[in-house]
Amino acid sequence: MLNPAHFISMKLQAAAASPAASEAQNVTTHATSTAEPESRGLQLYALLGDTEFQDRLEGWMANLKGWFEGFGFSAQWADISAWFVFFLGLLFVCYLGLLIAKFIIRKIVNRSLQKVRARWAGLLIKQDVLVRLAHLVPIFILAIGLPLLVSDAIRAWILPVLDVYSLWVVLIVGYGLIEFGADLYQGRQGAEDIPIEGLVQACKLVLTAIIGLCVLSVIFAKSPLWFVSGLGAFMAIVLLIFRDSLLGLVAGLQLAANDMVRVGDWIEIPGTRVDGDVLEVNLTTVRVSNWDRTIAMVPAYDLFQNAFVNWRGMSDSGGRRIKRSINIDMSTIEFATSEMLEAWGKISLLRPYLEEKRKAIAEWNAEKGVAEPGDINGRRQTNIGAFRAYIDAYLQAHPKIHKEGFTFLIRQLQPTSEGLPIEVYVFTNDNRWVPYEGIQSDIFDHLLAMVPVFQLEVAQSPTGGDIRKAEHLLASSAGATRASDA
Repeated sequence: MLNPAHFISMKLQAAAASPAASEAQNVTTHATSTAEPESRGLQLYALLGDTEFQDRLEGWMANLKGWFEGFGFSAQWADISAWFVFFLGLLFVCYLGLLIAKFIIRKIVNRSLQKVRARWAGLLIKQDVLVRLAHLVPIFILAIGLPLLVSDAIRAWILPVLDVYSLWVVLIVGYGLIEFGADLYQGRQGAEDIPIEGLVQACKLVLTAIIGLCVLSVIFAKSPLWFVSGLGAFMAIVLLIFRDSLLGLVAGLQLAANDMVRVGDWIEIPGTRVDGDVLEVNLTTVRVSNWDRTIAMVPAYDLFQNAFVNWRGMSDSGGRRIKRSINIDMSTIEFATSEMLEAWGKISLLRPYLEEKRKAIAEWNAEKGVAEPGDINGRRQTNIGAFRAYIDAYLQAHPKIHKEGFTFLIRQLQPTSEGLPIEVYVFTNDNRWVPYEGIQSDIFDHLLAMVPVFQLEVAQSPTGGDIRKAEHLLASSAGATRASDA
């Protein structure tokens, strides 16, 4: 067990020794440090402790011991009491020095940086990089005060704690500088196109690994290369244990490098409930806000390995697709009569088409020698063709539909048991979700209402109303039959 009185008495005896003895001790210390390269990291703190201020502290230590002896303490308890009070005072001075350093940085240095009015100065203040450097003050204070508390032999065990503390300061300052660089990048134009959150986390991970290696080097008094040379034996175990983390790390870097996902993208993963905006892309996961306001955490490796849909192209293009069909009852498709053509001629959007089509049909029939309008060998207009032409003219005149640069198509699809699909394949010029749904609904509200105008019907499965009408017709027919029989 450490005896403070013994260490203090040894230190006082060393202080009272002759300069020649001190010089001999320095030579011995130098030789020891030369023989043991692992202890060279302690020389900085030894030099810091070898100052004129240390001599004053030794005098205060002796006066404190004499003060306790004046109260009737024995020499041994006076040493212990002086050691304990000095140790508490040293800790208090360290804490006070840290507070003063932070106060000076925040009130003087940071205010001076604010006057610079440069973006980098504001970010430097935001990340508290200089404030974190204030932790160096306790290190210098402990380097000066610890030699008075312990002997040179114990210093070799205690001073590595200062090394670890110094490495921790390097770590937090390094974190601050990394965040500072990330903030500088985020302020650049077009920085949102390439997210660097994963790269920032990777830099922090590398820095943490380096500092951890240095901490092990200090604790075990071995060179960092000694630990690096021994890592190969553990790589198989590390790969087995941290397989998912390593895969996520590589996938996250690939997502960022290939610009596959950005913050704000709308992504959809088929077969899952993930469908919404990307909130965050970090090193191992992608956070998505679904449209039902739930949050999904997707491993980056899943996005890199499996297929997913990114709607960024739609958002960037300024158009959003409408792809919807109206199923027409094929039993209502027929040739247009003169009454139909006359009625459709009153529709201003359809009139140019009817005139052009009438001339083309008349020329073709005259060329083929078809004289009768109802001749089966001639060409005739149909109600389904007129309806398809009306949809085209209506959408061409719609102010919310793209006419150029995007696909504009009104077509028939393969007939099925559910009718003949007339598909609308166009793009709106507003890709926001709510306005887009409104535009699409308004278009089909109008088209569905126009179906009967062309003597057509929408194909649909029988409903309860249809069955009731059929029952009513059957009952009426049966009643009429019985009345005629009577």
